[in-house]
Amino acid sequence: MLQYILNGLPIGAIYALVALSYSFIYAASGVLNWSQGDMVMLGAYVGFTIYQVLNLGFTPALFISMAAVAIAGVLVQQLILKPLRKRNSPPVNVIIGTLGASIILRNIALMIWGPDAQLFPSPVSTKPIAAGVMSMTPQDILIVIVSIIIMIIFQYLLKYTKEGKASRAVTQDRYAAVLMGINTERSDGVAFATSAALGAAAGILIAPIFFVTFNMGAGIGLKGFVAAVVGGLGSVPGAIAGGFFIGIVESIAGGQISSGYRDAITFTILILVLWLRPSGLFLRKRKQKV
Repeated sequence: MLQYILNGLPIGAIYALVALSYSFIYAASGVLNWSQGDMVMLGAYVGFTIYQVLNLGFTPALFISMAAVAIAGVLVQQLILKPLRKRNSPPVNVIIGTLGASIILRNIALMIWGPDAQLFPSPVSTKPIAAGVMSMTPQDILIVIVSIIIMIIFQYLLKYTKEGKASRAVTQDRYAAVLMGINTERSDGVAFATSAALGAAAGILIAPIFFVTFNMGAGIGLKGFVAAVVGGLGSVPGAIAGGFFIGIVESIAGGQISSGYRDAITFTILILVLWLRPSGLFLRKRKQKV
């Protein structure tokens, strides 16, 4: 059982990063960005180009891909969210707009990199490291460590920087934030850029395990969204906990039952959570006095 838990940590870390990106955008801007999964794909492709084609190191590829995809996130906010909000469009129109952006990004990737799957070589050894009866590959360890570091940095920036505090204020009460002089459009841009960068990090970290394809973001993005809902959509700690929870559950289900049932079990958990605890498994209810 411990081996299954270890196996679930790397994919759980990826789900946590993607879930975090969904939750942060939802909390800061109040919309669901369905192009978020394709930010994972863009991160993988940009990282592949920098690391494999330009022969730069893995660390430069990680940071450059995060910066490049962050720009793509800002473009989605500027070209879709901002004009639709100015027209007082209903939230569903914004969601449909981000879905259109997802399809556009996927087709742009198809035109640039082609339909063939690309192999992203691992920057570390592929030989498993054994400790007793348990083992873990260096690539899996790298995914978990880098993901946790990124989450810690994200939490620090959210709590102690000016932009992070502004995003937290908008999250708590958007109207009150406007009255206090906070530029909510700028806050939206920061949320989209940061979330896109998180997705890019997930993409380049998972790329050495899976082939890089133009539609790889669809499945990972959907699982990340499930993790965000299970953990508590809009909650940063809930998204992280939900990501690791889904990853470990999938690993145990694949090992104890069958790998073919992993998706069914994941979405069964989602339905049960929506029935029994719609706010999420790890989201605490806050009491307010009025």
